[in-house]
Formats: sequence, structure tokens, C-alpha cells
Amino acid sequence: MSEVPFLEFEDLIDYATGQRSTGDWVTVYARDERDKEDGGYYSALVPVENIDTRLSEVDWDLDLGDGMPGFVFHYADKRNEYLRFGNDEGVEPVVICRSFHGLKPSYVEVSEEFRHFHNLYEDRATRTLIAFDDSGDEIEVVRVSDDRAEIKVKYLKEFLAARGMALLLLYVIDRWSEKSLDELGMTRQDEQQSGSDYRYSRFVDVFPGLGPEKETCARLRGKKVIRGLANYDPQRSWGRHDRKYEEFIIGVDDDGEQVHHTCDENELSNYFGKNPGAPHFLTSVFFRKEVMAKYYNDPGKFSVDDGYLRCAGYWGIPLDNNHEKYVIVFLGDLGRLPHKEQLHWKRYNVTPDGKMSDVYFRRSMLGQWADAEEPALVFKRTYEIFGERWESQQGWELFKKLKPADAHHWTSLHVPSDGNQKEFDEQIMSLTKLLVDRINEAEVGKLATLEPNEKGGITKFGRYLDSIAFAEAEAFIKLLRNLQSLRSGAAHVKNMKNSSDYQKAVRFFDLGTKGLSRGFADILRDATVFLGKLEEHTSAPSDE
Repeated sequence: MSEVPFLEFEDLIDYATGQRSTGDWVTVYARDERDKEDGGYYSALVPVENIDTRLSEVDWDLDLGDGMPGFVFHYADKRNEYLRFGNDEGVEPVVICRSFHGLKPSYVEVSEEFRHFHNLYEDRATRTLIAFDDSGDEIEVVRVSDDRAEIKVKYLKEFLAARGMALLLLYVIDRWSEKSLDELGMTRQDEQQSGSDYRYSRFVDVFPGLGPEKETCARLRGKKVIRGLANYDPQRSWGRHDRKYEEFIIGVDDDGEQVHHTCDENELSNYFGKNPGAPHFLTSVFFRKEVMAKYYNDPGKFSVDDGYLRCAGYWGIPLDNNHEKYVIVFLGDLGRLPHKEQLHWKRYNVTPDGKMSDVYFRRSMLGQWADAEEPALVFKRTYEIFGERWESQQGWELFKKLKPADAHHWTSLHVPSDGNQKEFDEQIMSLTKLLVDRINEAEVGKLATLEPNEKGGITKFGRYLDSIAFAEAEAFIKLLRNLQSLRSGAAHVKNMKNSSDYQKAVRFFDLGTKGLSRGFADILRDATVFLGKLEEHTSAPSDE
């Protein structure tokens, strides 16, 4: 850009008049330094009814550092007045510049009310404020750095509408040239322009004494208005209105074509006569088991329990995860998922194939108690009960609790999809953590007598089982050693030194014939049986 248009701010007039789109983010505070340009940007909240008054002059309504609580002293009548924002004109900051006079670093922060209104979480490492949508996914709402603060437009406008306020974007931009007005072919300029939602002044002149590089100076100063949502509905904004519903496969017609229906509960029948002729709320919808991978892979956010999936405190859904081949959910329950989650489940939706598991039928239809049958769920329940009873009877833990950093090995334990080697390796790692790494060597070592050339937790555990005359000791230890070999092979890319032991373990568990999914399920079943037998052995009354 040549110097004359640059000094006349031709590139910023659309910004000053509000004709430039703000995009997804609004800059509410900034300090910009560029070649031959300094810019300062700030903002102020004002009541909507005061907009015209605020636009009657170009001066800023709030200066950097203003907007803090304080007192005004009325000496005439000897009284003090406390002002929340340091003024009695209804002007509030959305960004506050904090200064500690050099004793501590200065910083900027966003209005506490704005943060609380949207229940924003502060990520101090990234200096962002985060909201969570109805799926529990993170959304950046505020970005803060030393010289800039930005707010996502949608969240800003909702706040403005709720408060009945408008936001004034305040700015002052200085530019300069080492050339004189004559050399530039310019004359002194001093003008103001205004509209319904903006006012700015533009000034170009010579200021002696600023240095040779600033022979000619220009300033653009003004304010423009951002208003709240025109048709603000708190119910919609807070996720309580206008829900979306997907259609799912619920069967096939006489020609074998798939039949789809919405999961919207308002369009389903029930046992009380609602929507006669429509599919029932309790219509079974089938999904490939891969649908659960998303939830197993993020155990810090999701938990998969026997018959239930939940996302922290945001949402939850009952499901049949005891079925051997599929995950099954009632059509009406799918409608209670956030729309984003419905779209995820829809990708794995298949034509109904058979019936729900006997466990889920007894629980959901007959109201009966039924133990889990899915191998991972059965193992986890057995492992938990075994641990509690062992500690109660023996006074110490046989398998020590996982460290917090390893907790995901428990929460994400599941039968992997067939053919997914990566998932299989991860699950072998988790199971080995539980059955091998957490053996309480200190306690079992008190009764285990090792030969001079023997070492290792599994060997020590085997000697302990021999000392208590556990009949299944040899078979249990063989399972643990082969499980460890599978884990070691995966950890070392199944090469060279570990290859032989890994292949032996593959043959031991017959993975070549069974496949990874069935093979892992059988490992879980065998481990469950051994735990049950060990508990039975140690709980049996003594012959003495």
C-alpha cells in the first residue's frame, strides 16, 4: 500500500464503520506494533439504551486499567459511595488490565461475570477459557495473551443479549511517515464520521519534535457497536430447546430394504397409548461393537460400565454391552444422546440381527437381577470382588491397586475387535498390568521360597501358590507367563529376542485359530476361572 492511502486508513474504514465481518472471534483488547504503526484496542459494556449517547462523541468510554471497584467521595455532604466499576454511568469492562506497579507481572483477565455466565474452565497452561457442549467436548471461548484478548462471537452475543448490554469496541491507531505533507502531496485532515453503530475521527497533520521518522502523523480513533443476539432464547442457548434427532435402522421391509425411523421420543409409541402405530420407544437398534472404541480410548472423559455408558456428568445412556456380537440400544434412548453423539452412533448402525442378550432382556424387560456375561465385564466384576474378599480375609492385597497414571488400563479394558492388532496389544498390556505387574511381591515373598537362580514376580507368585497348596498353581502361572510374553512381544515389536516367546504364546492361546477377539475373550474367561478357584481355595475351612 502506498503511503497516502496508508495514512488515510483506507484499509481500515470498513472496520471503523462495522462493514468488515468480525468472523468467529472478536478482539476485545490488543496492543499492536507494526512498521510505522501503533494500535491500541479496548472494549466497554454499555446498556443498549445508552448507545446513542455513547456514540455522540469519539472519546473512549473506558480507558485501560479502568473498570475496577472503588469509592467516590462527596465532600459537600460528607459521604462515600461505592461503585462496582469505578463509575456511575453504567459502563463496565469486559477485559480488565491488572497492574501491580512493577512488583508482579501485569496481565489481562476477562470479566468474572462473563466467565461464570458460561461456566468457563480456565486452562492456565494455554491461557484459554473453555466451555463444554452438550456432548462434553471442549470449545475455546476466550484466548488471552500478553497483548491480546479474543472472545468467540456466539458466546459474546449471548452474554450481551442476556445482560441487555452492547459492546463498544474502542480503538486508536497511529501511523506515520518520514515525509512531509508537501512531499506526500497531502494537506492537513481532520474529520469525523458516524452512523447508527459507529463513530470515528481521522486526523493527518505535522507534529514537530516527534523525530525525523515521524514528520507526518495520522490517527484513526473511534468506537463501534456489537449488539447481542436479536432473537435471544435462553432455553435454546443453554441447550434446552430445538434438539436434533437422527434416523436409525430398525428393521427391513418385505423387499429386504432397510426401514429407518427417528429416535425422537415425541414420535414413538409407548405402553401408555402414545403415537399408536409408530415404532415403540423400546425398539432395539443394533450397532457394530466398534462404536465403543471412541469411549474406550478416552477413559478420562467416558466410562463404560456393565449396561451403561456415561460422559462425566453431561450425558449417559443404558445399553446392552453383554451381547456377543453387537451393542444394542433402545431407539428412544438414542434420542437422549446429544446430536453429535447420535451422528457417531449412526456410522455403526446395522440391520437388526437376532435379539438382545438374555442379561439385558431380564434386566430391562423383566426387571430381574442378572449378572453380566460379557467376558470383560465378568472379569472386572470378579477381579473387584476377589480383591475385596482377599484383603478382608488375608489382611493384605494380592493385586495392588493401579497407580492413578495407570487407571485407564482398568476403565478401558474390553474385548478388542477382531483383526485389530493394535487394539489387541493394548488390551494385553492392560490385562498384564492387572494380573502380573500389580502382584504384591512383598507379601507373597514372605511365604515364597525361591531357588538361587530364580527371580521375578511371576516365579515368586508361583512359589507362593505352591506354598498354600493351590492345585491350579501350575496352570495359572503358565497363563500368566504366556500373557507376559504376549505383552513383551507387543512392547518390543515382536522381533528377535522376544519373537520365540511371543510365537509360543500365540500358539498357547491358539490365536491363529480363534482370532484376536475370541482369543482375548478366552484369556479373560480363563483368568476369571483361576481367580474364582483361588478365592474358593483360600476361603475353604481348614482341615484342622
